[in-house]
Amino acid sequence: MSTIYVEKLEIYTILGITPEERENKQKLIIDYWIDADISKAMLSDDIADCVNYRTVNKEILAIVLNSSYNTIERLLGIILELILSFDGVLHAKLKIAKPGALRYARSVSVTAERSA
Repeated sequence: MSTIYVEKLEIYTILGITPEERENKQKLIIDYWIDADISKAMLSDDIADCVNYRTVNKEILAIVLNSSYNTIERLLGIILELILSFDGVLHAKLKIAKPGALRYARSVSVTAERSA
């Protein structure tokens, strides 16, 4: 098994419960890891044998940019479900960070992982 790692995807969206958070987009930083068997792709050099991380990323962007969830946890669950829906994905881990969510803290983040 191998891991595809996408690091520090920055997206602005509505996320939170306060009136200000419901009106103003905030930056989220997303890291995700996709575990897959890439042995066939290593031999074939054919995108059809790969987990196409460009497509995964585009779908994550579409979900997040058009979302307005109250909690990071719910958004995390939605994105994990999406990643696991792709052919070849065996396991996924996701971290969403919300910079400036807490006073005096750089960010707050939530991490979860699931298997297909």
